Amino acid sequence: MADMLDQERKCALYVRVSTVNQAEEGESLDEQVRTLENYCRYRKWEELTIYREEGFSGKNLKRPVFQRMMADIGKGSVNTVIVKKVDRLSRSIIDFENLYTKFQEKNVDLISIQENFDTSSAIGRSVIRIILVFAQLEREQTSERTSDVMAYRATQGLFNGGYPPLGYDIDYENNCLVPNESEVPKVRELFETYVRVGSLSETAKELNNKGYRMKSWTTKGGRNRVGERFQKTNVSRILNDVVYIGKVKYKGVIYDGQQKAVISDELFDATQAILHANNVTKTGYRQNENTFYLKGLVKCGACRSAMAPSFAYSKGQKYFYYRCNVDNDRSKTKCRIGSVPGRKLEELVVEELKFLVADPRVIDGVVENATKEQRESVKVMDAKRKSLQDDLGQVEKKEKSFIGVLGERGVQSPGFDLIIKELDGLVLQGRQLKAEIETIDFETQNLENKIVSADIIRENFMVFRDVYDHLTPEEKYDLLHLLIKKVVYFEEVETKEDGKKVGKIKMDLWELPPIDPSSLSSAKDFAERSVWLPIADSNHGHGD
Repeated sequence: MADMLDQERKCALYVRVSTVNQAEEGESLDEQVRTLENYCRYRKWEELTIYREEGFSGKNLKRPVFQRMMADIGKGSVNTVIVKKVDRLSRSIIDFENLYTKFQEKNVDLISIQENFDTSSAIGRSVIRIILVFAQLEREQTSERTSDVMAYRATQGLFNGGYPPLGYDIDYENNCLVPNESEVPKVRELFETYVRVGSLSETAKELNNKGYRMKSWTTKGGRNRVGERFQKTNVSRILNDVVYIGKVKYKGVIYDGQQKAVISDELFDATQAILHANNVTKTGYRQNENTFYLKGLVKCGACRSAMAPSFAYSKGQKYFYYRCNVDNDRSKTKCRIGSVPGRKLEELVVEELKFLVADPRVIDGVVENATKEQRESVKVMDAKRKSLQDDLGQVEKKEKSFIGVLGERGVQSPGFDLIIKELDGLVLQGRQLKAEIETIDFETQNLENKIVSADIIRENFMVFRDVYDHLTPEEKYDLLHLLIKKVVYFEEVETKEDGKKVGKIKMDLWELPPIDPSSLSSAKDFAERSVWLPIADSNHGHGD
């Protein structure tokens, strides 16, 4: 997200209390508003809109004032959301993840005063990552519970929900499939046509020419679904579905189903043989066997250009690479590096991220050097605050003394006007000191927002280590892009005895300065874990 100028800030101050929390100290709407307004005054942000939500829980996002704020965000009227605590927005991790995604899409910054949480700062992005990863864990746990139920239902041959397949209707009372006698002939003709023509596209074309369409049906809630034209994707899905031979399939395992078969095993087997021969997957397309997890992150250490995903064929085998853009452009001088095997580079990067957890000294040392200046500034601010607090204590002591004198002498005593004047001056001085202390508190908090926490960083990588191998390819891609700013690939000029060159990487992470493997305290262990990446000459075939 690009840095935003102060004059561009359009702030939404969102405050919320439930009916239970209204009476709790420190949770009143007015107190929350005052804290947020003081923060904006300190940051010199003037365009403010207050959203007061009273009597609504944070367990979900169905809140009228919150929805009005989201609508204003959609209109572009808000680009910064400020709360006293994150749980004012939501108490649900899953809801918060979805909300944060929407904020990112609209380039909206999120700031939480109490948790030193600012998505434009290092610490804020770190906390976000931990929250989002734990959201993934929560989804996985929910998914596991759902999977257990679905697995049991599959063993019983029961329908596991979803749209009814062509040729069947859902018996909602018994939650099972029953043949639709008017659609069964259409299903049989579909299978028979494919066996005859051997083409998904031709099968779809023939069915459409006869006026056939996919299933039209009415949901349990009464909504009508109109059948679409046949396409190669939905034809392929039907041809691969074991439901038509009286079976159910769950996670690759086939069970006897309770529904009646509508085509013969022989016709189904003949169809599968042709599908297999045509090398077509269940979606109608050849599956992509490689996701480039580091797409957009890899730079060439020789010419400094980007290294883009690429592939090549050798002896019938497909190989995946990150290829230097200069190497791809024939109008430019050829880069001496050329390309690097994709999977080996990705595996090395993942292993190094996991390795950061193994030696606490790595993160502690790098973080200490990176944040030394900010820490010194915080010490100065703390000393200044203590001095101002001492001055405020003296002023308040004098106020009490003068008030005591007035109490003893009364309003008719000599020097009354002089005492009142002194008191007025002390009150004004006290207000000024309190304002200075509050400004210092905000300045200190702003500095602390910029200080990278070794504990937070280490927590990031511990979570990464524990969950990475359990994520889907898309989730792995997202997580790596959250952590990594840049990966620079270098290559030694000299070759080894076997003719291969030696490669190495430097990683630039979002919350840490660039990490050079050779400078780590555990460089020996690092090297022994294959930090040196052997690759073949980029102009010849690679073994991946």
